[in-house]
Amino acid sequence: MLTSDKNSRLYVKSYFAPSIEAAMEQAHAELGPEALLLNSREAPPEARQQGAYEVVFGCRNASNGSAPGPSNDPVEDIRKRMDEIRDMVSRIGVVRGAPAGSVADTLLEAGVEPALAVEIEVAVQHRLRNQSVIQMGRIKPVDDAAAVLRETVAELESRFEVDPQIGRIAALVGPPGSGKTTCLIKLAIAHGLAKRRPVRLISTDNYRIATAAQLQTYAELLGAPFTLAETTTALAQAIDSSPADALLLIDTPGYSAASMEESGTELAGFFRSRQDIDTHLVLTASMRLADLRRVVARFEAFQPAKLLFTRLDETDSSAAIFSVAARTAKPLSFFGTGQLVPEDLEPARKEKVTRLLARELPQPCEAVA
Repeated sequence: MLTSDKNSRLYVKSYFAPSIEAAMEQAHAELGPEALLLNSREAPPEARQQGAYEVVFGCRNASNGSAPGPSNDPVEDIRKRMDEIRDMVSRIGVVRGAPAGSVADTLLEAGVEPALAVEIEVAVQHRLRNQSVIQMGRIKPVDDAAAVLRETVAELESRFEVDPQIGRIAALVGPPGSGKTTCLIKLAIAHGLAKRRPVRLISTDNYRIATAAQLQTYAELLGAPFTLAETTTALAQAIDSSPADALLLIDTPGYSAASMEESGTELAGFFRSRQDIDTHLVLTASMRLADLRRVVARFEAFQPAKLLFTRLDETDSSAAIFSVAARTAKPLSFFGTGQLVPEDLEPARKEKVTRLLARELPQPCEAVA
């Protein structure tokens, strides 16, 4: 089914297929990559012969040149696309019970990746459409703000995972100044000494003498053996010669883009070859999202399994944390919340991330019986 409006030249079309993915492929093949997904659902009984699922896409008629080209402001481009979504959605009547645009606007203002903010708004609208407002056999007024808040939090939490655990052999990698060494000491105390578990500290940072010396000083204070492994061969020997019940924590140099190419490739290759190393990428929560993307791409050479964010005490936004975790599909392990050792390291929790993102949404009113 295709509908259009000659004044605004907006087109909405339903596609039916055995799966949602197949229907989406049909839509993109016909309408192009700029087509916007408005709705997806099981096909109604009267259309089931056309396919088990229906997806609804919308687009503008770009052939007549009416659609403006992209501007120099990517956020403004996203806002325009959001306006188009709302315009098309209102024409087909698929969204009910939510203040239009409140979710994506709030997430954009918080700093969430623009495309991700739009995806979440569409998903929240889909959740709201599936709600039932019948309780105890009678229709009750719905607090739109409460429904939006509840479904937004649920959608946000579905987009990323947490896994606050470390393997017996754990390594921290990351850019300079991200707090790797301090986090390593906090982990040694919380997951080693506090549990009466033997700990061994290993440093591969032979570029900054002060960093290795700092870790060695901490090791002496904790009564833990310390090894400076200046080569991957020495690192392998230190790992393989450690007691089977010992917690091994490996500190690494803070590689910039230039130093990664010069001296980081060998260590990255070693980490990739060792499936027994639990590698955490340490990032700062106060870093700009664009910079975080570049850092994540740089350290993918180490194949980190988890993300550990520090300096949460220096920002009041979790947008960057959420965006990176959602896009990389890597679980969050721990949060560094200050300089105190070992107190200021806590297990990653979903509610800590989503609470900061959702707090600017319209808040629910007090229910009236």
